[in-house]
Amino acid sequence: MTEKELLLMAEAHGFRAALIKPEDVPVDAKFRVYCEQNLCGNYNANYSCPPDCGPVEALRQNILAEERVLIVQTIWDIAGYEDKETVQKAKKAHNQMVLRLKAEMEKQGYYGFCSGYNGCPLCEPCLRRQNLPCRHPDQRISCMSAYCIDVAKLAERCGLELAWSSEHLYLFGMLAFHNDKK
Repeated sequence: MTEKELLLMAEAHGFRAALIKPEDVPVDAKFRVYCEQNLCGNYNANYSCPPDCGPVEALRQNILAEERVLIVQTIWDIAGYEDKETVQKAKKAHNQMVLRLKAEMEKQGYYGFCSGYNGCPLCEPCLRRQNLPCRHPDQRISCMSAYCIDVAKLAERCGLELAWSSEHLYLFGMLAFHNDKK
């Protein structure tokens, strides 16, 4: 597939999208503190989140090991951030969209990993809370925060809109991949 075809595939799955080089993904370890504050409740409680997902440098190396990175975005109408139910539904739907796109890319020979929001939603609650093994280690989806991605810089580099608005929720995801059909 050409880059244009990959972007069209992402758009067909409901995303605005951009392709970038792995080295252009802005990773900054200072963002790990947001995970450590555990505002989302997933720190040490979800295999896709810190500390289980690994140290920042290892995650950065995971990105750099891939050929390309597809950045995806959805924008959701909200009645304000205090509408936690709507915000959570949007984040969950966004992650499910990312996983569906990843599955479609795999059918086309593109393999790698993805990232979204609020940790992996595949098993609710995550089996980490019971110290049981992950059922889907190859499918789990980490949060952009776990990867310490500076989403504001990322959006700027990709030409995608980002705003803090009480009317719209801007969500981003990443699919870092390589082509096995070369």
